[in-house]
Amino acid sequence: MRLLVLTQKENLYLPTAFAQVCEALGPEIVCIVAAPAMSTHGSQLRGLIRHVRLFGLKRTLVLTSRLLAAKTRDRFNGKGTTGHFHSIRSVAQAFDIPYYEINRVKGLEFQNLIDKYWPELLVSISCPQIIGKNVRKQFSKGCINVHGAPLPRYRGLMPAFWALRFNEKTTAVTVHELSDKLDNGDILNQREIAISPDETWDSLVRKSKAIGAEALIETIRQIKNGSVTRRKNPDEQATYFSFPTSQDRKAFLAAGKRFF
Repeated sequence: MRLLVLTQKENLYLPTAFAQVCEALGPEIVCIVAAPAMSTHGSQLRGLIRHVRLFGLKRTLVLTSRLLAAKTRDRFNGKGTTGHFHSIRSVAQAFDIPYYEINRVKGLEFQNLIDKYWPELLVSISCPQIIGKNVRKQFSKGCINVHGAPLPRYRGLMPAFWALRFNEKTTAVTVHELSDKLDNGDILNQREIAISPDETWDSLVRKSKAIGAEALIETIRQIKNGSVTRRKNPDEQATYFSFPTSQDRKAFLAAGKRFF
């Protein structure tokens, strides 16, 4: 089965988990396509302001320093010889998979890649853009996405933040079909994740990415052999959350939660 993997340019949380998918399914991945990171939507300045509102200035500087360190490590150790990767590009290079960067999924540059590789299944891993019906209908085996929440609950953005904010004892990762509405396609796989008493946003995101990769690999294999099962993702049971504000950050910290 020919897979096109669609993701975003990200250096901290995605690459090592992404490598799990490539190690298991590399020969079937015809190309990896990375869109701009969610944090740059609207401009890098607006992204920075959004992050300062969420993390506060001090924690934003911590995150920025980690990002710069990851980019430096990627430059000198791009192929992950230490067992860790620091960019999606380096993962693609390590597994000899063609890699492309595009600005918009809805556009000619992405359509040209579909026409070039004739993929059967689209796999979205943290892609920050809406994948419309005209794109989805070109994949004969469908289009699937990994979401770090127990759908239908916690649809939307930053699910790890919201799970901690509301003192959940467990969360989940969900592999689901893409549809016209955000995070509401049929559920194909769901794995529960325990939230430890000392869990931070950082540790929960890392845990979710790793378990999400495992669930995704299992689901793709089930699609390939025809054993995948579907269950509804009902709108009437859904909750939806957008990007947290500074008020949400204050409530998060007041509840005794930590980012790092």
